[in-house]
Amino acid sequence: MKIVIPDDYPSVYEGRADLAPLRTLGEVEHHTTRPSGPDELRARLVGADACINVRSYCIFDRALLDALPTLRMISILGTGTDNVDLAYAAELGVVVTNTPGAAATSVAEFTIGLMFAVSRSIVLCDRRLRGGEWFHREGPELRGKTLGLIGLGAIGSEVARIGRGIGMRVIGWSFREDPERAGRLGVELVERDEVLRQADVVSLHLRNSPQSAGIIGARELGLMKQTAFLINTARGALVDQDALYEALRAGRIAGAGLDVFQVEPLPADSPLRGLDNVVLEPHLAAVTAEANARVAKMPVDNIANWIDGKPTHVVNPAALEHPRQKRHG
Repeated sequence: MKIVIPDDYPSVYEGRADLAPLRTLGEVEHHTTRPSGPDELRARLVGADACINVRSYCIFDRALLDALPTLRMISILGTGTDNVDLAYAAELGVVVTNTPGAAATSVAEFTIGLMFAVSRSIVLCDRRLRGGEWFHREGPELRGKTLGLIGLGAIGSEVARIGRGIGMRVIGWSFREDPERAGRLGVELVERDEVLRQADVVSLHLRNSPQSAGIIGARELGLMKQTAFLINTARGALVDQDALYEALRAGRIAGAGLDVFQVEPLPADSPLRGLDNVVLEPHLAAVTAEANARVAKMPVDNIANWIDGKPTHVVNPAALEHPRQKRHG
């Protein structure tokens, strides 16, 4: 069994013992640099039976999957699967797993932190103070305001709990309507456009998919209150970044807190960098000691369980029935 980690940069596993169980199951090849491109990624994965995909900048498309005839399992570190062609992987018999819920608490807490940071101009005032200016900007109290959630999965649910805990009214919408879950969370389900119209803070908690890509564009931003804030700790592709820049620049919404972008790292010439009503973070929401420990362990467990014939957290279950899967174990 050959197990490859082709893209551990910035490194999650270096200096940790999480990979030790895999070394008892086969040969482990661990790369702590970023592949220069698709060719180097392919070269690193040649001959692998399984791999841990750490970073979403590595794209497992048809061309790569076709070039890896021995690959039978991709264990993704994180919940996002938009960098893998799941349908084609299933067609080839390549099982894909992820780590649902492992970072939900950390991301939810960071989401609330961004909400406070942008609504109260905390980062801006810090920057001005360091520059020698005793600067104040009036902001709103959030108690009694409406928090609107687009997506009510593990992270959105946790944000709902915290939001209610600080005294906010919470409304929400998700692709999978679940009144029972919403009731448990104290979330009022409304139509998506109503979330945008009513919310003082709109927070996005959807995976990137063909259905969710670009779900917030110029039309949707136009529905928001001029005093409202947009928070995105999900995926950059959910938001039309040019439309958001124009809405922020023109004051059509009050501000935004962004941890994710269409291109990461955020380019040095991005016009978002010049705005003082947006807080920009480097895809940091899941980076806590507790989340890192859970997130690092789960992909290893997923591979071990798959080898043991008891796969866990499979996101393309049709692959399990493919003849390619019968060759292991």
